[in-house]
Amino acid sequence: MGSFQGGPKEYLQGESGSKMRFQSQISRRFFWTILFVFLYVLGSKIALPFVDLGKALNFGGNTTTALQLTSSVMGGNLRGMSIFSIGLSPWMSSMILWRMFSVSKYFNLDKVANAIVERRKMYLTFLLSVVQSLAIALYLPMKETGLPSMAVVLLHTLILIAGSYFLIWLADLNATQGFGGPVVIMMTGMVLYLPQDIMDALEVAGLSTYGLALLGLGALLFIYLAVIVEYAKYRIPINKIGIHNRLESYSYLDIKLNPAGGMPIMYAMNLVAVPQYLLLLVLAIDPQASWARSATQGLNMGEVPWFILYCVVIVLLAFAFAFINVNPSDISEKMIKNSEYISRVYPGRETRLYIQERLWCFALVGAIYLLLFAALPLVLLFWDQNLLRLSMLPGLFMIFNGMIYTIREEIKAMRVNRQYTKLF
Repeated sequence: MGSFQGGPKEYLQGESGSKMRFQSQISRRFFWTILFVFLYVLGSKIALPFVDLGKALNFGGNTTTALQLTSSVMGGNLRGMSIFSIGLSPWMSSMILWRMFSVSKYFNLDKVANAIVERRKMYLTFLLSVVQSLAIALYLPMKETGLPSMAVVLLHTLILIAGSYFLIWLADLNATQGFGGPVVIMMTGMVLYLPQDIMDALEVAGLSTYGLALLGLGALLFIYLAVIVEYAKYRIPINKIGIHNRLESYSYLDIKLNPAGGMPIMYAMNLVAVPQYLLLLVLAIDPQASWARSATQGLNMGEVPWFILYCVVIVLLAFAFAFINVNPSDISEKMIKNSEYISRVYPGRETRLYIQERLWCFALVGAIYLLLFAALPLVLLFWDQNLLRLSMLPGLFMIFNGMIYTIREEIKAMRVNRQYTKLF
């Protein structure tokens, strides 16, 4: 074992040097994140060529507004018809679909090499990006260019796919060099348009001064509750064989009150948008397809079929993310390897069932919580579909709150790592 050589002065100098190195690392990562955000904002302001910006993109009904909101949550800028219109949507959709399949032991995906897994994810990402890019390109308002329309559509499709892959590369760089990975890109996309969305929503609502004050008070109470739920945890005490001292009380397994966080809302918006893009693509190819037109109308925000599908997807993702974030099988196996156990619970299968039972309960609580604050406000759309942006605000804030929590935990982990110093 190594030991410290020298007096108090040398020790303080060592501590000061460690603190300065940590601050330097934080500053460097912060600088890289700012640079990546700048590149993202710059790219999101670059419009696609040959697009008539004087005309609005129109998919029909509330579909345009809904896809614009979904795009902004995923780091896209569909309302500006920029090169980043689809954002990280294809990549995030492929990730959640792959993770849902990988949780099941039936497909044996955990035995596949990482290189093969990443390659298959990229294949799925490419397929989704082609569908979304082509669907958007076919509905863009174009200027008179003298070029064949299909050539312009193909150009737009290629640019949108390239823009999406550029954002994937940027998010990957931010994960290794900065803070937050893709979360920062998506947060920036939300921040760019969220204030304007709030102002537009309040203008449409036409509330009086008393109504605005009441709404503000309700918003503050909601923010307080959302933060409390985000940080609330249930702790299961963990014992380790051979350790019987005061440090034993610090060993526990955390399960959040809402184990899935706000991610199910974001992914639900994204996954529900995928069939909309497919149907829009079908209608662009065959405008006489009545079944596609009926399905598109049913999947418009504010329609009953869309609301039911959105709620079902949120519930499914709430349970899926809960078991992805807290995997009882992996935890029970690691506890056996680390000689850990839960009091009055046998290791192995009994431990897995014990954790699984409690996880089911908290996943149910999280699903109900998400439905109450993210889906229930959308009932307003049955009364007036102009309230779309206002009814989406609670869900958007929950997504934003979860993103902040993720970045905070990353910085917290870096601070914990700083506490470990070299012996030699």
